[in-house]
Amino acid sequence: MKEIKDILEPENIKSFVPGNYRWFDILYVSGQSTPISFKNNRLHSINQNQSSGIGVRINRDGKTGFSYTNNLQHVKETFIRAYEISRYCEEEGFDLPGDTKVLFEPFNPEIDNFDPLMEIEQAREFIASMEKDFNDISIDIGINAAKGFVHLVNSNGLSLSYRDSYYSASISTTLILDKGVRLDLWDSKSELRPVRWDELRLKLTDKIKRAITIEKISSGLYPVIFPPQAFGSLLGIVLSGLNGVAIWKGISPFCGKIGEKLFANRLTVYDDPFIEGSPFQIPFDAEGLSVSRKKLINEGVVERFITDLKYGERLGVGSTGNASRGYSSIPSPSFNGIVVEPGDEPFESLIKGIKRGIIAEQFIGLGQSNTLLGDFSANLDLAYLVEDGEIKGRVKDCMISGNIIDLLKGEFYLSSDRERKGSSLLTYAMFPAINIVA
Repeated sequence: MKEIKDILEPENIKSFVPGNYRWFDILYVSGQSTPISFKNNRLHSINQNQSSGIGVRINRDGKTGFSYTNNLQHVKETFIRAYEISRYCEEEGFDLPGDTKVLFEPFNPEIDNFDPLMEIEQAREFIASMEKDFNDISIDIGINAAKGFVHLVNSNGLSLSYRDSYYSASISTTLILDKGVRLDLWDSKSELRPVRWDELRLKLTDKIKRAITIEKISSGLYPVIFPPQAFGSLLGIVLSGLNGVAIWKGISPFCGKIGEKLFANRLTVYDDPFIEGSPFQIPFDAEGLSVSRKKLINEGVVERFITDLKYGERLGVGSTGNASRGYSSIPSPSFNGIVVEPGDEPFESLIKGIKRGIIAEQFIGLGQSNTLLGDFSANLDLAYLVEDGEIKGRVKDCMISGNIIDLLKGEFYLSSDRERKGSSLLTYAMFPAINIVA
């Protein structure tokens, strides 16, 4: 790491930058990972991967060129290439930051204790337990432990770096039920460090037991509960309209409506790069700006959208610290982490209040509608029938449709309990009337 910092120090770089320039920045990313894969109940592969690369942006005459390399010995050539490319690129008048502090590292040293043999044993124990409970179950498991290093420098003297760590376990199961009915279920978790994932077995076992019994439902309007993963998918349709790219292109339903009350009071959503335990935390964005926790929607009022330097300049608002990129790509605005303010009732209470309705766990084809305007239409890959406050079994061959923007304007309820799914901390959401086609 010290060698990298020495090579990429701004003063050293300036000695071989070709010609005149307004600014430049360099992003170096390196990482190593150990992916383990099980296919159809058996160990399939175990690998060790290492990768690194450098991305260079240089602005001359107001135009920004970009190039990248995987070879540290080719930094000078990469600069020259980016410099020459810049003459054909778009004009960008923004400036780079020069003073940002790194307040924390999203790194847990326990990642260094990752033991592939222990992980394989954990997976085998999980498979044996599931095979004991369910005949002819097919299980695929993916485990990965990774750690990385990010270093960013620019011509304004900025020199920042941090380490990160990542551990994940994803499990998918396939079960053939009576009459050849196929049941596919999955779940996953991600952490800063290796953990036991016994709760995944409990979750999947519970899902399978609920899904074995098939129930029927007729077409109509029903109350529907979306668990955090499903609610996050629907909320993503709304939040895509709060990306500065969509605002600048004029395709967002929120164009010209920032500051207006467009949703119900109970909806408050944050962009948060500091979600506890999340391996997706970041101490600064991909252009070297400080990150912060900020309200996107405050009690139904749309307060702000997210930008990077490019779109912040185009929209006249500056960057919100939401630039994201890898070393082989240019920056673009991206949410750092989504947090939904919880409601008053636990998930179990929401279920108890349903006379007859649906819990929609998994979708197929959610993005096939006009999502720019909030429309959604999808097959229910996994859904449960609720009667008199109790889950009765699985409903199949059903479709769900509606407009999530309109739904969030009306009556709905959010649970007091939340779950972290990937980079988001989400609630359960219950809507009193959504169209179900059986």
